[in-house]
Amino acid sequence: MDKVIDLKGSILSLTVLRLLSADIEKTKKAIGKKVEKAPAFFSGIPVVLEPKVAIKDATYLALLLEYLHQLQMIPIGIRTEDPAMQEQAEYAGLALFPKEEKRKKEKKKAQSKTAETQPEQEAPGLKTAKVVKGTVRSGQQIYAKDRDLIVMGSINPGAEVVADGHVHVFGKVRGKVFAGASGETSAQIFADSLEPELVCVAGMYQLDEDIDERFKGRRVMVSLEGEQLKFTVMEEK
Repeated sequence: MDKVIDLKGSILSLTVLRLLSADIEKTKKAIGKKVEKAPAFFSGIPVVLEPKVAIKDATYLALLLEYLHQLQMIPIGIRTEDPAMQEQAEYAGLALFPKEEKRKKEKKKAQSKTAETQPEQEAPGLKTAKVVKGTVRSGQQIYAKDRDLIVMGSINPGAEVVADGHVHVFGKVRGKVFAGASGETSAQIFADSLEPELVCVAGMYQLDEDIDERFKGRRVMVSLEGEQLKFTVMEEK
C-alpha cells in the first residue's frame, strides 16, 4: 500500500503573547506598536496566548483573535487555568496548552523514553561556517543551513541573516539577526556593534525598543538563558 501521510517531529518556534492587561483596546494598541517595528517578521507567525491577569470581559478573546488575524498573525492556542477562558478558547478552536513547567517535564520524560528505545546515532553536527564578505544590504536575506554564519561586514536595516548555528558579525548590526533558527538553544550572536531591528535565538526574540540602551552600539554577545535573551558586553577593541 502506498504511503498516505508521513508524520515527523519538527522544531517549530512559537511566539507566546503574554496578556498583562484586561483592557482590550490597550492590548490591541500595544500589539500594533510591536508589529509596526517588523511587520514581515510577525506575518504568519504562530502565537500562543498566555493571560497573566484575570479577564472578565466575555468579548475580550474574540476581539483579540480578530485583531491578530487582521495583523496576519496566527493564534493557535492558549495557556490558562481559568475555566471561563478555556471554554471561550475551545469555542474559538484554540488548543489548550499546559503550563510551561508541566510541558517541560513531559518533554523531558518523552525524550528519556525515546533515548531508551532507540539506538544511539551519531549527531550530524554543524558544517563549516558560511562566510559572507562585505555588507548585507537592505532586502537581502542570507541563510546558513546547519552551520554558523560569519559576516565580514555590516547588516543594513531591512536585511536579514539567519543561521542554524552561531552568527558572527564583524561590523554593525542594524537589520535582523536569527541564530539557532532550527531550535539550537546554545546558539549565540556576536556583533561588533549592536543596533538591530530584531535579534532572535532559537525562536526567542527582542525588538530594538526592548533592548537596553547600554548594549547598543557596543560589542555584544546575545545568548539564550531560560526563556529570555541575555545580552553581554564583550571587551571593547
